[in-house]
Amino acid sequence: MIASNVLAIALAAAGAAAAPLAKRSSGQATYYAAGLGACGWTNSGSDFIVAMNAPEWAGGAHCGQTVTITNNKNGNTQTAQVADLCPGCSWGSLDMSTSLFSALNNGNMDDGVFPISWSFGSGSSASNNNKQQQQQQQQAQATSSTYTPEATYTKSSTPSATPTPSSVTYSQPAAPTSTSSYAPQPASSSNSKTVVSTPEWWADVNNACGVKLDAGSLPIAISSSALLAADKLSDACGKWIQIKNNQNGKELSLQVVNYWAGAEGDVALGEAYKRLANNYENPETIESVTWGFIDGQGL
Repeated sequence: MIASNVLAIALAAAGAAAAPLAKRSSGQATYYAAGLGACGWTNSGSDFIVAMNAPEWAGGAHCGQTVTITNNKNGNTQTAQVADLCPGCSWGSLDMSTSLFSALNNGNMDDGVFPISWSFGSGSSASNNNKQQQQQQQQAQATSSTYTPEATYTKSSTPSATPTPSSVTYSQPAAPTSTSSYAPQPASSSNSKTVVSTPEWWADVNNACGVKLDAGSLPIAISSSALLAADKLSDACGKWIQIKNNQNGKELSLQVVNYWAGAEGDVALGEAYKRLANNYENPETIESVTWGFIDGQGL
């Protein structure tokens, strides 16, 4: 009997040791004014919730799930629920309710941003999760809401300073033979293969690829580069790209919706150009960006 118990304990320990570790993402924490979110329920600043970046949002598949977040600067850890979408957040980054941001950053809201790592799941339910309210609101709403970004993102004006977005004529790619609802979720944000180029600013980066995009996607058009030859550009339709403004360090995750015969490594941006620039209303010229395909997409 003792031997059996010892064996059982040993097997249990071995099984626990073999259990896979939860996948962790890394990025930046920012905060926003919580309200009616893309998951379809309303929260306040006192609720511990996050708006998730578009690549990991996966079409809202993670709505209501718990995430465990660690502030990499001070080690503080909190749990929260996915309640909203952040189209402007780069891979791994989360936009937080004010109370969650404060709890993770020792009450210091002046930082505005801090580095985080996080994973799905928790040993306990998220603080201030408001589940009952969420269920009631979901039943009352026949359709899901559209994400309302922060004030910085809601400005709609025609920039008066140079550069101005150009209306371009280009050869429209042939429609793909099949489309997917959403781009496959990449396995990681890291990619050693990148290209440095000066982005073009187009008034309309239209979805010539014909892919069905996530509501939170920001579009990008690409030309051939060291990453993908001209005859393979159609393979990039719907794929995720990580792009960084080399002057101010701002990063975004974008989806490929178009391609054209531009100069080697050229990319064209619409809304993303303004978000990467320092001044949203009157963006300055972006001298150079570094971009590459997020790994795990079969490219």
